[in-house]
Amino acid sequence: MTCLGTDRPGIVAEVTGFLRDYGCNVEESRMAILGGEFGLLILASAPAGSLERLEGALPTLREHARLEVRLKRTESPQAHRKPGLIPYVVKTYAADHEGILHAISQSLSDLGINIVSASTSTHPAPISGTPLFQMDMEVDVPASLGLPQLRSALDGIAVAENADIELSFRDGTR
Repeated sequence: MTCLGTDRPGIVAEVTGFLRDYGCNVEESRMAILGGEFGLLILASAPAGSLERLEGALPTLREHARLEVRLKRTESPQAHRKPGLIPYVVKTYAADHEGILHAISQSLSDLGINIVSASTSTHPAPISGTPLFQMDMEVDVPASLGLPQLRSALDGIAVAENADIELSFRDGTR
């Protein structure tokens, strides 16, 4: 389920209460304020028969909560993820400028690497106030891709984008 609407207190309680009322369990979620909008991305499980009732009640949720709501049936994360992948974390720090996220995501895509999650933010640098970019990304890397090739690709982006890019296993080792 995805929901988007003008940020205000109570959105999470309304959406999760709605799901609970139809017997759904929130398995995973991501929620954030971006600009003045609040977005929810929720993976929920539902008992047999309740999903159809929930789908029929979506107009009520949309109207009452003043949200854009989309429901899509999907498979479990375990069924979706391919075997033979190595989980890594990519952290990036740079002076903010256009194209950093695109350069990194395009390079990863070219290598067959799947982005599992990503979060970006900007904040002012101490003293100067210069906007700084930060990105935390979890990726799944094919086991067939050598670590030297991955590091080389990220080093090339780091030079081109004047960024610091750190690569570590998801367990924290480098």
